[in-house]
Order: sequence, then structure tokens, then C-alpha cells
Amino acid sequence: MATHSHILEKVESFASKAVHGLEKEHDLLQTLHQEVEAALVRCKRDDPGLESLLSHAHGYAVFPSVGQAAVVIGGAFGKGEVFEQGKLIGYSGVIQLTLGLQLGGQTFTQIVVFENKPALNRFKEGHFSFAASASAALVKAGAATSTRFDRGVAVLLHSDGGLMLELALGAQKFVYVNAFMGRGKSATEH
Repeated sequence: MATHSHILEKVESFASKAVHGLEKEHDLLQTLHQEVEAALVRCKRDDPGLESLLSHAHGYAVFPSVGQAAVVIGGAFGKGEVFEQGKLIGYSGVIQLTLGLQLGGQTFTQIVVFENKPALNRFKEGHFSFAASASAALVKAGAATSTRFDRGVAVLLHSDGGLMLELALGAQKFVYVNAFMGRGKSATEH
């Protein structure tokens, strides 16, 4: 039988973790959400058709600043927000590892568009990854209107700077966490 003090310890531990989690999400909402908004404005400016693509998609994930660096072995990391029917539902991280002939560094915005609910669910459940060299459309005028979905997913990239010479193989893996405080916020709310 659990003692009163043991139960109290468990409750305090749970409360502490919950408060810490809310503080982390509050920090994300203060910084990451503004970065996502700015990235969407840049991408929509460069390709006005992106607005229509995102409004007709079931959902999308926006990684406003994915940093990549490589000398033979390369890596990239970024964090972003995930939207379903235009409303924030969670946060995601992307990790990329590559091996091959590569040199340099760059940052880019990555938008993963989900055509339907099953594609978004695969992403949320962690069953979504793809080759780093997989087909991705560069965000430029007209790119969004010619974007093709592969198994319900389309990937758009917007170069933010840097130079990367690459002939490599690798993969991107995504992790997803539900939003609590920011849930329901639109991609264009402050």
C-alpha cells in the first residue's frame, strides 16, 4: 500500500513536469511561432500559389530554419509547427543524416504538406521519414501549383542562404509532440 507521502511525491513530480512542459511550450509559442509566420510570409511572397496549396491541404508542417552542414558526413536539424486544417496541433523536429561527397553549409525553410488525414496521421505517429535526396520542390513562382503528392505528402524547400555541394545518400526523420497551450492557433496569428 502506498503511503500518503509517496502519493504526495508522485503528485508533486507530475505537477512539476506539467509546469515545466507548459513553460517550454510558452517559450516555443513566443519564438518559434513568429519564425513560422515569417517563413510562411517569405515563401508565399516567392510563390503566391503556396497559399492555395496550404489552404486545400489537410495539414502541413513548417520548419522555418533547418540548418545543414557537411564534410563527407552531414547533418541537419530543425524544429517547427504542425497545422491541421490551418490550426496548430503540435510541434515537430526534423533530423537529417547524410553520407557521401558533400561540403558546405546552408539553412532552408522546409514545408511538408499533407494531402489527407492518413498522411498526417503517419507523420504524427512517427511512421514518416524519407530519403534526404527525395524529390522536393524549391519554393519559387509557380512551384506550388505544380507540386505533386507522393503517398499523400509533398515537400517544399526555400533556400535561406549558404552553399552546399552534395552527392550523398541519407534520410530525414521526424518527431512529433502535441500542442497544449497553442492548440488551435492559426499559422498567421500572433
